[in-house]
Amino acid sequence: MYSLTIRIVFFFLRIVGLWNEKVRLFVKGRKNLLPRIAEAVKGYDNIIWFHTASYGDFEEARPIVDATRKKFPESKILLTFFSPSGYEARKTYKSVDWVFYLPMDTAHDTRMFIETVRPAKAIFTIGEYWSNYLKQLRSHNIDTYVMSVRILPDSPYLKWYGAPYRKIFRTSYKNIFVKDEQTMEILKCVGAPTVTHVGDARFDRVLDIASEEWHDDIVDVWTGGRKAFIAGSTCAGGDDDLVIYVANRHLSDKFLFIPHEIEAAPVKHICDNIKGNTVIYSEMEAAFSGGVQTEAYNAAKDKLEKAQVLIIDKVGMLSKLYRYGFASFVGGAFINMPHSVIEPAVYGLPVAMGPQYEKDLHFVDLKNLGAGISVKTGGELNAWYEKLVKNPEYLATVSHMALDYCAGNKGATDTIMHLIFDN
Repeated sequence: MYSLTIRIVFFFLRIVGLWNEKVRLFVKGRKNLLPRIAEAVKGYDNIIWFHTASYGDFEEARPIVDATRKKFPESKILLTFFSPSGYEARKTYKSVDWVFYLPMDTAHDTRMFIETVRPAKAIFTIGEYWSNYLKQLRSHNIDTYVMSVRILPDSPYLKWYGAPYRKIFRTSYKNIFVKDEQTMEILKCVGAPTVTHVGDARFDRVLDIASEEWHDDIVDVWTGGRKAFIAGSTCAGGDDDLVIYVANRHLSDKFLFIPHEIEAAPVKHICDNIKGNTVIYSEMEAAFSGGVQTEAYNAAKDKLEKAQVLIIDKVGMLSKLYRYGFASFVGGAFINMPHSVIEPAVYGLPVAMGPQYEKDLHFVDLKNLGAGISVKTGGELNAWYEKLVKNPEYLATVSHMALDYCAGNKGATDTIMHLIFDN
């Protein structure tokens, strides 16, 4: 019944894909997928397989993927994604040999995948608990791990209908790598045999990014050397509106928006509601690519210097763009899908977020330390913003809290690598 349900869902996704671009990519990427995988891996043994759902989840796994490549330069590494957000952004990722979508979790497709790839090890990230894949990995005696796990006491996995997942925790993994002590205790209580509290390898990743030399010519001109307020991974209608409220009350200050969705509608929503001058990043790229002596460059430069707001409509820049900020609002906590707060915190940015933040352990920690605040209205966000800009000592204090928090949590990558490859 489970496999039949998966097939029915995929059938309807094909129909939805006629109108929805993301779903169309999801379906198209799985066309003739198993034969393409078979052709790619033919003749190779001892493949190390990483699977992650999306772009955000990949950032959790990335330090381990990169460390695996460094440790085993001659080994073959396969990376799979469930969603287009990960695959489309990382389909040419250099640290691995192949990147594919994950075939659907049916009994037939999972058996064919495992028998074709014959992975030496399988490493999953966060909540990718695919029943048939895990069953096939068990039956083929393949060491399987899941990392970046965090489970709250009210998790669906612990309800009466979560029994299949509790069985997965008890039977499927050589080791479960968790982010916090509470999760470790919960999993031990449901019978998981091997659980290790390792923290979060993403700290190692964001610390590496922050240490890299990087700048962007367009953003450099726009800021003019000033620090901006960064609205990262924001969603229209909730997150964006709060930051727009603040921006419209501080027209002489700089506000950088990086929407979670870069389609036309969210960008237009920001442009239509901001009172100050607004510039869209992609509209500046052509002028800047032509060189600094051109008429187009000079016109774009003048427009940027006069703009209060810059909207980034390009994927893959967010984690580096936070270095241009003094404080941040991170999106997703109005829809119970909070985005990464350690990406700004590693640069010393205090973080604000919406009300549904409990899933994000890092924000909970920052909030408890005093370097994070949960807000529900534009007025609440504005009060915090004014406290930051009017009290430099307070800003310096919470900035140091954020920096120290990130620095104090490094090292999970080495621990995970040891537990997977040295035991």
